[in-house]
Amino acid sequence: MEKTKQDFIRPPVVTIMGHVDHGKTTLLDAIRKTNVVAAEHGGITQHIGAYQVTHHGKTITFIDTPGHAAFEQMRSRGAEVADIVVLVVAANDGVKPQTVEAIKHIKKTSCKVIVAITKVDLPNTSVEKVKSQLKGQDVAVEGYGGDIPVVEVAAPKNKGIAELLEVINLVWDLSPAPSLPNDPLEAVVVESFLAKNRGPVTTVIVIIGTLKVGQKIMVDQDSISVRALVDDTGKNIKEAGPGKPVEILGFKKVMEVGGIVTARTVTKNGETRAPATMAEIIAKSEGAKSKFKVIIKADVAGSLEAVLANLPQKAQVISSGTGEITDNDIAFAKTANAPIIAFNIKVPPQTRVNAQREGIYIKSYDVIYKLLEDLEEVVAGFEQAKQETKIVGRAKIVATFTIEGARIAGAKVTYGKLTVGDQIVIRRGQKELGSAKILSLKRFKKNYQEIPAGQDCGIGMEPILDFTEQDIIESFGS
Repeated sequence: MEKTKQDFIRPPVVTIMGHVDHGKTTLLDAIRKTNVVAAEHGGITQHIGAYQVTHHGKTITFIDTPGHAAFEQMRSRGAEVADIVVLVVAANDGVKPQTVEAIKHIKKTSCKVIVAITKVDLPNTSVEKVKSQLKGQDVAVEGYGGDIPVVEVAAPKNKGIAELLEVINLVWDLSPAPSLPNDPLEAVVVESFLAKNRGPVTTVIVIIGTLKVGQKIMVDQDSISVRALVDDTGKNIKEAGPGKPVEILGFKKVMEVGGIVTARTVTKNGETRAPATMAEIIAKSEGAKSKFKVIIKADVAGSLEAVLANLPQKAQVISSGTGEITDNDIAFAKTANAPIIAFNIKVPPQTRVNAQREGIYIKSYDVIYKLLEDLEEVVAGFEQAKQETKIVGRAKIVATFTIEGARIAGAKVTYGKLTVGDQIVIRRGQKELGSAKILSLKRFKKNYQEIPAGQDCGIGMEPILDFTEQDIIESFGS
């Protein structure tokens, strides 16, 4: 069969975000029921964490599990799996706290945005009010000073579903990603769980390359041969190409969301390895006192100068130049454990294969602000990784009580150990509440000098901080 233009474009990967109870699940269910392919197999799709629908001959991949936390976890691990985010806002409720949180996450990405205003069939709704509120959050929709498309939806009545799919296709047609089935494999873990009769099941979306049954792959240094592939219709398939969501059977444990799946390759000395991800490069740098090292290649001297002039202070450029990435660049990157950042340069497939063989991470950009924004985040991650190496113990506060006027934290030690005299900080999410010193550790009314991981204890500290249940204690030793 002769290939059409669409065969050379990867299906867009779409995720839906927004406030709880604004109709995300109902919308996804309504979209799922439009799945022509599943209908041909006698039923709707099974839940594997992602699925595909076909609209006017064009395939769209939906992730139906992430939520804000998993979405951010994927990004923190170097995986930007979504191309388009549909921001859901209920017409009868408007912009709420989780809507604002979703907007913050979206702005950190390069994802295209579409707004779906849901529940428009209910009484006391105001679409215009929602649009105005979004403008207040710097989300400028069409008609309100911006070009972000808006679709009005009443999912239970199937209103607006076809229009939403049409808009997704239109947005993707403006800046599609090519389908690269012959490139080195790269897929992203979007869901993983333990099934009673099948063992660990890992759902991935293939971004580039082709995933095949029997193929040797790696995720987070875990290496397996793919035992089976199951698509979103429950069918066993032999291979999955770009944009395809699929379950992998064969892993020995539940994998972490955001993990990058790569093909295992053989080096000249017979060792097997996969290309390093940015997260792995940061991990390798833990404990280092130096700055985060990076290699920069750009198309012309002017571009290179602009990049170098605006890099974060804590990024150390160990090599830079113009023109294509060479074998010397790859060899130097291997020696230095540094990523190669390519600006306005096309990286030939063979160069990527060579980099993959040597375990080198290459990231390409064509927008300078995005390059600089990503490096800012990576450098921050690098600094956090160095900080993590200093942590000798961690505990979760599960109760609070007062003894002789002093507040005591009832905690479970989850990592390392806590010792009397340790300097600690208490965190609530990303916020640091303050630092203190451990004065006492008690178990069953007995004093202990130290408490190892896995045990509960009462912690007395000075000064006494304003802690509460679910806060995290991190110890840096004495």
